[in-house]
Amino acid sequence: MTAPVLRFREIPGLPQLAWVASAAPAGEEVTVYHGSSVERSAEWLVEGVWDDEFRAGAFHSSPHFFGSGIRVDQGRVHFVPSSALVNRLVYCRYRDHIAVSNSLALLLGFTGATLNPAHQYRAETYAIRHGVGRYPRSFTVTHPEIRSFYQLYDESLVLGTGDLTFESPRRAPHITSFEHYRALMAEALDRLRDNYASPERRRPMAAFATISSGYDSAASAALVAPLGITTCFTSRRSNSHIPLWLSRRAAIDDGKPIADRLGLRTVYVDGRARVDADELYFLAPGCAPTMTALHPLARQLQQRGAPAVLFTGFQGDEMWDVNRWERAYQDAGLVRGDTTAVMLSEIRLKAGFVNVAVPSLFARAVRDVSAVSLSDEMAPWRGDSSYERPIPRRILETAGVPRALFGGRKKAIVERRTYPANRALRRDFFA
Repeated sequence: MTAPVLRFREIPGLPQLAWVASAAPAGEEVTVYHGSSVERSAEWLVEGVWDDEFRAGAFHSSPHFFGSGIRVDQGRVHFVPSSALVNRLVYCRYRDHIAVSNSLALLLGFTGATLNPAHQYRAETYAIRHGVGRYPRSFTVTHPEIRSFYQLYDESLVLGTGDLTFESPRRAPHITSFEHYRALMAEALDRLRDNYASPERRRPMAAFATISSGYDSAASAALVAPLGITTCFTSRRSNSHIPLWLSRRAAIDDGKPIADRLGLRTVYVDGRARVDADELYFLAPGCAPTMTALHPLARQLQQRGAPAVLFTGFQGDEMWDVNRWERAYQDAGLVRGDTTAVMLSEIRLKAGFVNVAVPSLFARAVRDVSAVSLSDEMAPWRGDSSYERPIPRRILETAGVPRALFGGRKKAIVERRTYPANRALRRDFFA
């Protein structure tokens, strides 16, 4: 069997972590057009981090992989999405080839396909909320030669057997207690750090975190603080409809008091700062609420001139909440994605950061994690409110963060936009 050949072409002007590949149906030759900050070897291309040594490039078989990549292994080509349901791959059949990309916008440009203004793209945007193995893959586009795009989460698209196949090698251990879960997460995070900081990378990555006054990003920051991370990003204000004068706590989402307890330096992102043309990248992935308030974060990371890891609390709802709605999915062992995180999937390629959603570690063991949350050992960290997450509460309190500083009520910094805030983009939108 002839080994598949990867041919690389770096394209100036592409988002630094973006790539699009054109592959023969049997995978014997793959041409990859990519941005400036991807890592590559003769057998792989990757923009991401995983919990194994960097040199081996075995992200396609890693339990925890964040980012995306292409891997040749045993005569087959694997197109690999993130193990966290915060990013996707998009692919289609195009002119007797398979075209695959980590960017919807790039695949549209590569094929000449367009979106259909008469179609409601809410179905595609929220597809992953159905869960792994249950979401509809088709993505409606207009093109004389292309029936549909398809989006892919969790599973790898594999070429080399004469047809497309889909594989997911990810398995989870049986988790028996909080201490067991906490130890497994610490070990996985240590391996991730060794990977992103590897001197064998062409461009070693620095790491940052996000933090708020809620549960998920705060607990995630507590988990990653021992990795040597020094800086986290936070927003002073939430998008609560309750005015500041009526309830200061409801309107404030400032994570600095927690960051101070964790020994982390805080950088504020000012959601009221002027939005530049990069707003387009926040809007491009779909029609879910956006996190345009993070544009100062994206700008700062891009200005560093090197790729970065950004530890976030995405998928905390799905893994750590104990409300009845989430428990129904947890009890079914069903892992669902985070559409708000998906809305960052284009800007992160331009700014150059990999979204490492800490709660997604061991997400395939969601039944076990839910059982731990509801176990007798967690009773001291479990209350009777509608916003209860005993695992992150225990993580934070064990790290020395008082209960009064976090988890008071559900908050967010997402925005629902019907048209762009940037003046030039808004003018083009209504033209």
